[in-house]
Amino acid sequence: MAEPATAIATTHAAGGAPTPALPDEPDAAATATAEHVRDRLLRGAQLAALIVAVTIQLTNCLPQLITNRDRFGHWWMEVAGFLALASVAAVMATSLLRHRAWSNRLALVLAGVCIAASVVASVPVPARLLLVADDWSFGIAGWYILALLFRNRLPVIGGVLALHAAATVAEIAVKGMPERYIAAQMGMAAVSVFGFQIAVALLAELLRRTAGAAGEAAEREERSRTDEEIAQLTHRDHQERYARLLDTTVPLLTGLAYGTLDPADDAVRRRSAIEAARMRQLFAETDDVSDRLLHELRAGIDVAERQGVSVQLAVRGEVRDVPHPARRELVDLAATVLASARTTARATVVRTRAAVRVSVVADAPPEVAAAIERTHRTYTEITTTTKNRKLWAEAVWLTRSP
Repeated sequence: MAEPATAIATTHAAGGAPTPALPDEPDAAATATAEHVRDRLLRGAQLAALIVAVTIQLTNCLPQLITNRDRFGHWWMEVAGFLALASVAAVMATSLLRHRAWSNRLALVLAGVCIAASVVASVPVPARLLLVADDWSFGIAGWYILALLFRNRLPVIGGVLALHAAATVAEIAVKGMPERYIAAQMGMAAVSVFGFQIAVALLAELLRRTAGAAGEAAEREERSRTDEEIAQLTHRDHQERYARLLDTTVPLLTGLAYGTLDPADDAVRRRSAIEAARMRQLFAETDDVSDRLLHELRAGIDVAERQGVSVQLAVRGEVRDVPHPARRELVDLAATVLASARTTARATVVRTRAAVRVSVVADAPPEVAAAIERTHRTYTEITTTTKNRKLWAEAVWLTRSP
């Protein structure tokens, strides 16, 4: 007479107490710290350069702009150049105060605006007065270019400053070359301003390298601290697992040694297989492999296959980094069911952005489901179902950021 089909479904989740925080990955934490240190140093330097440029524009350029009102024609062009430079300063100040870095493309576009503003503002100025006090826009445009390109390498900064100087030289050539002594004075003024700005660009390059070295030092320190913390957590976890194994393995070995347990008994054989799978999983945790979840799961599969169980494994989804505590709970459920299987078992691993699922269906006794449900779990949710002498069990780890 065929046995009637029975189905019992049970779901167990970690409710009640809040889930303890999983340790962050050392590489991610260290990299974030290094980037923070580098960004903080460079942002501070850019802010200082911007403050200097704004101070020069307000205290030196603005009075000269007002003085030029009645001296040259088309004064509105000087005002337009002044306002364009002020707009660039406002964009930089807003980004720096909001801790938002601008892209290289935006920096180059704004640097082009500075060059154009300098050329427009100097159009009313006669050729013999360019590059001297009356031509207030040449120097201030260079300082804004420095502040914009502070994070770039020296060749980029020097190239843009050279382009700015070339635009001024072209303007002089169009307006007509002045007398030699005036041209010499203009050249000395240009070399003085340009040389000082190149010197500041060299300091920017040095600061950028220093910021990189400081970031790398912070990264090494953070990685060392995180590695030490993870090592302590792993050591404590291994001690706890060894203690739990002693609670279950030692009584089993003692019973077998003194003859109080019968090795031929199915329950004893199942207990032995489960303990062997747990020990194999514990040993596999120390191996350096790319896919730790599958590596530890295959340790349990190997134990089942050594007992003559035919095991099929299906894997879907890309490799995901599952934290050790959650991975241990996922593998432990699978190892328990696999070790209890009589003849066949099928394990499935499904990995998505939202969750990692490990399920096993096997011809295991129904009491295995009760044992799984009694196991305390913190990081995963489990579901067990028994039907037609088959046990299906699933453990799910929900990621923190789906």
